[in-house]
Amino acid sequence: MALSSRSLDVSGGGSVVAGAGLPELSFAPVRCLEVLARLDRAHAAGGHTVLLCGPAGSGKTVALVDWTRRRGPARVVWLTATDQLDLPAEILRILDPAADFVTAAGLRTPMDRAVDLVAALSEGEPTVLVLDDAHLLTDPLQLAAVEVLLTHLPAHVTALIAGRFDPPLRWHALDLAGRLSRIGAPDLALSPERVAQLLSQHGCRLDDAELAIVQNLTRGWPALVRIAAICLSTTGTDRDTALTALARPAHAVADFLVAELLAALPAPTLEFLLATAIPTRFCLPMAEDLVGADAPRILDELLRVNFPLHTVAHAGRLWHTYHPLLRAYLLAESAHTRPERLPDGHRRVAAWFTAAAMPAPALEHVLAEPGAPGLVAFLRDWGLRMVLDGTGHILVAALENLTEQDAFVRLLRAAVAVEAGDIAAAEVYLEAAHVGPDAGAPLVPVEWSSVLDHAVSAGVAVLAGDSSSMRWPLPPATGQSDLDCYAALQCGSAEIYGGHLDSGISAVRHALVHAERGGLGRVAVRARTAAAVAAGMSGRLGELCALAGQAIECAERHELTGSPDAVHARVIAAFGAYRQGIEAERPVPSLSCIAADETMVPAPVRRMSIMAGLLTVAEDPDRAGTAIALCKQLHRLLDEAPALVGTEELVTDVVWLLLRLHAKTDAQQLVDHAIRLLGPTPETTVAEAGLALHAHRPAVALTLLEPLLARAGGLVASTRVTAWLLVAVAADHLDRPRKADEACEQALACAQAEELTRPFLDIPAAAELLDRLGARFGRYDVLVDRIRAHRATVTGTPPLTDAEHVVLRQLPSGMTAANIAADLGVSVNTVKTHLRGIYQKLAVNARAEAIAAARTHGLL
Repeated sequence: MALSSRSLDVSGGGSVVAGAGLPELSFAPVRCLEVLARLDRAHAAGGHTVLLCGPAGSGKTVALVDWTRRRGPARVVWLTATDQLDLPAEILRILDPAADFVTAAGLRTPMDRAVDLVAALSEGEPTVLVLDDAHLLTDPLQLAAVEVLLTHLPAHVTALIAGRFDPPLRWHALDLAGRLSRIGAPDLALSPERVAQLLSQHGCRLDDAELAIVQNLTRGWPALVRIAAICLSTTGTDRDTALTALARPAHAVADFLVAELLAALPAPTLEFLLATAIPTRFCLPMAEDLVGADAPRILDELLRVNFPLHTVAHAGRLWHTYHPLLRAYLLAESAHTRPERLPDGHRRVAAWFTAAAMPAPALEHVLAEPGAPGLVAFLRDWGLRMVLDGTGHILVAALENLTEQDAFVRLLRAAVAVEAGDIAAAEVYLEAAHVGPDAGAPLVPVEWSSVLDHAVSAGVAVLAGDSSSMRWPLPPATGQSDLDCYAALQCGSAEIYGGHLDSGISAVRHALVHAERGGLGRVAVRARTAAAVAAGMSGRLGELCALAGQAIECAERHELTGSPDAVHARVIAAFGAYRQGIEAERPVPSLSCIAADETMVPAPVRRMSIMAGLLTVAEDPDRAGTAIALCKQLHRLLDEAPALVGTEELVTDVVWLLLRLHAKTDAQQLVDHAIRLLGPTPETTVAEAGLALHAHRPAVALTLLEPLLARAGGLVASTRVTAWLLVAVAADHLDRPRKADEACEQALACAQAEELTRPFLDIPAAAELLDRLGARFGRYDVLVDRIRAHRATVTGTPPLTDAEHVVLRQLPSGMTAANIAADLGVSVNTVKTHLRGIYQKLAVNARAEAIAAARTHGLL
């Protein structure tokens, strides 16, 4: 029998019995409690095998030594494998040194001795069998013997098998029997806390930023972390230099990687590593293009032997990345031994990525080639694609490499600024593109620059909320699909936000077709969202909800659920459901982009932020404060972007919210502001009528609304329904039941097609009027039932009178009833009467309770 130099020589057997003479560690182990707990569970299960696999230095032996020492008195048999180890015979010899392995029939096979070993273990005491370096077992008979042993392991025996990769056994049989646990390199990797603990053993106490660098470089590989600790401990306080040298990587790291990973690899495998280390990540088709037909075999072999490759699935492919320090070594080795081949490698990787329509990773390799000779062609062919797929910020950094920038390059920078919502930067780059002719030949045909200029200008107009000031027709097609897609998206959005819905929808459909053909998920989400906005502006709520739902599904399909475009689609979908009185299936996302200086935020985003606020105000503990904040946002939006189509409809929504919370002054100021800026639009007229009705002037409301409804052909559904409902309530107050009845029926008829319920819930007394009319509108029963079902969620605020509101707002001041009476100029008895009404309506018995309840209802 031959044991490796790492094996122990205890009583001449090279094993450990009853825990004596376990391998000695030269350092204190950084304990992983989760790994120890999994070993404990396997040991408690009985007859269980634990397979620990990981590259050299991943902490397998350390974990086993730590656990076996901690286990205490259990009998431990520890062996370190070699290619000549007769495992069952060696264990039998350890367990019974007097045993004779030669019989009259001659020498027994390893399989026979494995059966004998199972029998011997069955009669013995609880035992832990540890086999380290199990990957060195290659003899088929020995492997078969190990398989027999593990398959028939007695209940009081636990087997711990450690190796750099799985020995070729039928592990699935143990897996299916529930008798196998696996611990891999990710389980053994050191967490940031354990990295800090190991570094402190060497006197290295790093700050959070330095610790993050070490964690990112080593990925918690224990041997590399210890090497890093040793390197850092010898450099004193010059941490920046030490960390930079470590990333190169340091000589100690390189020596470890060569000795433990690379030295024994055949030449074709080394060539594979050097070629595939050029890209940050690679897939099998790329490896075949770089290396040749042997790539699948080599990659499969590397994965089989547990080489430090991280593999993730993305867009239907498996992508592989090397450990950062290993890749750094391979790149340094390529630069040192074959510098003439690196430019060609970068060129080929860039070509592969561009052929796969992945321009962002391709750009890195275009720039890596000395002088970046392919950059101009790349910008012409792929610049717009990067803008469309949201990686334009990477493009901007690359454009700094161009000393001469023509109009097309400046327009690309403007397009990136538009995508980022940076209005000021977009305008600067647009102006620069218009200044004088460029020297030399242009990068692209003049028609391309003209179309891009038009599209970027449309995008800036949308951001500023000013796209209604002119028309944005779709320019003639250029034949460059990305440019045509971008132009269709920007011009279509400008037309929609400018109020030209039909032409806008037609243009965004062009963009959607381009996006579906080119796999541009981000554009597909945005185009569907823009179409949903157009449907909402037309009052087609069913279509809005369907299109917004399609946008959300598209975002999920393309893994874009957290993108701003997906967030906007979710807000629009929730707002459509809000208008229909349906609870949104998904929680309403928050738009946290509204900064103190709102003029820096795109107008459509500010509009959508107000919509999101309307959706969530009911759950806000400070409803009154939130309503006032929304009102202020809307005032600012009206001042900064009065031409933004759709804003006037929000005026009506916010007015109903303010009136529901009895903030009449704020509501009146908002309506006056909107009329001053927008003029007497249908929406502002309806809001003005609502204020008149709230002020108990029903005749004024009728005077405002009757001319509007006489020419109702241009009204969107929500405005028409709201106007008819206000007429119905006003007629009811004027004791004109027939007119109220007819107006209610008109409102229900207009609301039926789009299942519009929100006006019935927002307008004071509208739902009560429906209740009094009873079942006279039978064909609208389903809609009326829905209105009644949602009525409680909106009308839950106690109906205090105006005088009671005035008194209620004095309560937090601590003034007595007499003080309040003196302040208001009324008698004390009048104040007490109002207090009794407040307490009764709020269902409380004391002032403190009334204040708390009023705040809950948003009355304070």
